[in-house]
Amino acid sequence: VGDLLREKGTRPNILVAVMMEKGWEQVVAALGILNSGAAYLPIEPALPNERRWYLLKDGEVDMVLTQSWLDEKLEWPEGIHRFCVDKMELTDRNLTPSDPVQRPEDLAYVIYTSGSTGLPKGVMIEHRSAVNTILDVNQRFGVGPEDRILALSNLNFDLSVYDIFGTLAAGGTIVLPEPNGTKDPAHWSELMRQERVTVWNTVPALMQMLVEYASGRTELMSQSLRLVLLSGDWIPLDLPDKIKALKDGVQVISLGGATEASIWSNLYPIKKVDPDWKSIPYGRPMANQRLYILNEFMEDCPDWVPGQLYIGGIGLAKGYWQDEEKTRNSFIIHPRTGVRLYRTGDLGRYLPDGNIEFLGREDFQVKISGYRIELGEIETVMKQHPKIKDAVVVATGDPQRKKHILGYAVPSKGQEISPDEIQKFLREKLVEYMIPGALMILDALPMTPNGKVNRKALPAPENLLSEPEVRYVAPRNELEQTIAAVVREVLEIKRASIHDRFFNMGADSVQIIRMQSKLASLLQRDIPVLALFEHSTISDLAQFLGNGTVQDDSFDQIRKRVEARKAKKRKHKKR
Repeated sequence: VGDLLREKGTRPNILVAVMMEKGWEQVVAALGILNSGAAYLPIEPALPNERRWYLLKDGEVDMVLTQSWLDEKLEWPEGIHRFCVDKMELTDRNLTPSDPVQRPEDLAYVIYTSGSTGLPKGVMIEHRSAVNTILDVNQRFGVGPEDRILALSNLNFDLSVYDIFGTLAAGGTIVLPEPNGTKDPAHWSELMRQERVTVWNTVPALMQMLVEYASGRTELMSQSLRLVLLSGDWIPLDLPDKIKALKDGVQVISLGGATEASIWSNLYPIKKVDPDWKSIPYGRPMANQRLYILNEFMEDCPDWVPGQLYIGGIGLAKGYWQDEEKTRNSFIIHPRTGVRLYRTGDLGRYLPDGNIEFLGREDFQVKISGYRIELGEIETVMKQHPKIKDAVVVATGDPQRKKHILGYAVPSKGQEISPDEIQKFLREKLVEYMIPGALMILDALPMTPNGKVNRKALPAPENLLSEPEVRYVAPRNELEQTIAAVVREVLEIKRASIHDRFFNMGADSVQIIRMQSKLASLLQRDIPVLALFEHSTISDLAQFLGNGTVQDDSFDQIRKRVEARKAKKRKHKKR
């Protein structure tokens, strides 16, 4: 693949896109692009068409590595050369690795993150920066050829950088889930036991799902698991002990950092959780990296005094792709020391033992299930709707647990617009996890005396979240009544309409697992977790269960049905 790309004109510091579903092809593509000397740009094929095209254009991409079924299914801009890794004929090529042509300071990858101006921004990471983090983790935790990692993260999420290159650099094995199994802890559990997985690396929410699924059943947890790496979001205080209860002797490590600083910059080994802690400590800097807590005068804050968190060291990104202004705003030179720093926007403080305590954000950036979201980006896109005059987006909920995105819109004069119309518009431009779970139409936004939006005066979130997605429809039969009772109990709500989506009623992935477990116990049937994601209303789930298709349904059987539907859609489109 690398030789083919070189023949087509790749060179260091240009981007070749990878647009693929989860699978071995992604690993081959990333390795091939780096072997060619170029840097890879991961783009999720499930993104709205407008967003995919924007990333291709902004990344100045003219070559894409993809899969044959996506090549047929997706719409492509003119001038894009596509290569299907799964169909490449490479038997007549020299398989001897080519000599590297890039330098340590050349780009390895560019990952786009949410941007406050309404457009995502591409973070440029050098080879030496990523290598520094990978070597630190592998040496610190003794990762070697005997290790096997379950690679759950999407390629456009920088945890995947360690999954692929950290594991291969150590001579280890990458265990890949089925494309439709990335949300199914039953599938993870089975893979982990079959493949003797030793390393877990995800956001805390996915480990919560696994722990919930395996709760009280240690046989469902891989007994070879020795290292759990958790990062990307708050870690619930009770999660480390729950993990250790399922697998004795496992190391649980909290890691932190930013995409702009090569995966991770700090870590904290969680040995014992102090009952007086408000959160898991953020930890200490990793090798060749530095953390600073500075006040508004760029001076070091004493212990216990909150300040802004800055990152320094070899892990820092080169900046943002083709955006010098954003780079200057976020990557600064300390006025006295001359050290280059990344302004994270996080708040923290040093503890007397040398660890840092994370205190949250100073701006409107939030993280939900590990996804970094700039609320300003959602607001900007909402305001692009011709019927909307103004909009505000907020996040509500416990910052360490479940959070919801809520939207408020003011129609233009003489216009009427519904929440459904807004959500449909947003789905054409944004990824699914950025779509507000609830929307409210207001006559005007509340303002402060100095003319700013008074976010505290917006309608109470609990009132907004209780708004039904559709008119309330009560359960119509015994099965729907049973499911509704479980939904009400798990979500702690008074009523559940049979046509409301579970996630729109406030459910998160962990609660979906609890619902599955309670239903399986009540109905005395084997119900795959994936069924609740596929059939995400009481009505749909009852119909699915009532058809009698669940008793012997395995994950593979559900996956085959999903693939059959996809194939049917592709065939229909080709006609």
